[in-house]
Amino acid sequence: MAAGLSRAAGRLPALAPFGLVALAEGLAGGPAAAADALALAQLVREAVAAEVPRQALHLRLSRLAPRMRRGHHRRLLREALEPALRPVRSRLFELPNGDLVAVAPPGGRHLRDAEAVLAILLGEEAAEAPLHAVLDLPRDAAALLAAVEDSLGPPPLPRPRPAPGAGFAPAELAALEAALRGAGLARFLRRRPVCRLARGGAAPVLEWEEWRLAWPELRAELAPALDPAAAPWLARRLRRLLDRRLLAELARPEEARRRGPLGLCLAAGSLGETAFLRLDALLDAPTRAATVLALPAEDALADAEGFAFARDFARARGYRLALDLPGPDLLAAFPPDLTGVDLLRLPFSPELAALAPTLPEGRVVLVGADRAAAIGWGWEAGVTLFEGRLLRPRA
Repeated sequence: MAAGLSRAAGRLPALAPFGLVALAEGLAGGPAAAADALALAQLVREAVAAEVPRQALHLRLSRLAPRMRRGHHRRLLREALEPALRPVRSRLFELPNGDLVAVAPPGGRHLRDAEAVLAILLGEEAAEAPLHAVLDLPRDAAALLAAVEDSLGPPPLPRPRPAPGAGFAPAELAALEAALRGAGLARFLRRRPVCRLARGGAAPVLEWEEWRLAWPELRAELAPALDPAAAPWLARRLRRLLDRRLLAELARPEEARRRGPLGLCLAAGSLGETAFLRLDALLDAPTRAATVLALPAEDALADAEGFAFARDFARARGYRLALDLPGPDLLAAFPPDLTGVDLLRLPFSPELAALAPTLPEGRVVLVGADRAAAIGWGWEAGVTLFEGRLLRPRA
């Protein structure tokens, strides 16, 4: 990821209005370190937007051996940065992984003085691997932004799939259905904001919140050995049951009326069931008009008539409609206007990043945009709606 952002340094001014804002608004971590990471990302954004020169001394304490990260050593290393902080408008930031970044106006000898002290303190440690770097802003903004993002740690790894051959037959499905009917699922509810990123450096604006059940965690607790993908026809029935349980959780009257616009990915057949109709009855017309229902492209391929009925029913009730695509392969087969939907829901992936597809402008929601590189790719492809962990809408 860092290499990708470094390659983008030459075109960073074009990327600055969205990628840096997304980080500045959406960083997560410990309270103090997250605040510093947010502030540093915001400073980088401002330096790029205003083309204000700055120099940054990045001290990579996260690379030090544990014996060099104890209280005494850490205090000495922080003191070594003091010369870099003497000029007015100098600041010191501590990132979530323990790295320190001193930012100062350019042209002085303060950073060089700090480097000299650090070389003495680090000695052999510095000879084994580069433990500090001096970066110039705005030229090296991409590299510094990558350091901020990397300090947050990698995104969560997906849970491993069961080994091939794990059974999933009607008997297993019946047992899983019985367990799901009796399980309390409130703790498995997850929501993620979908935000609009506008040009000019504005903060992300919330459009709706996507709600779902955390199926990997739920399966790990109820049936870790089963692999529904091994029997697609049974998996479709399981999907309908999961939809009913999700809708039942969302249709609690005291909660439904307090929520804003929803985003739901539902099987086409779920829209005709009692659970959906109960939720529909709790939503007023303006809320339905702002709510997005995403129907799987697989349903359109497997049952075109059933898909068309669900689409037309949702449109008659006033909902916005999206088509949930599994990947870029089906983009050409489902143009929004011919499919009768408002939006395409497209997951970000390495395969997508390697392509240069023509996306319908303003009609794509890029989901899983959990890294700055994903947001950068989407922006260049004309996407303005994003769902991902970097995005936190303004209050």
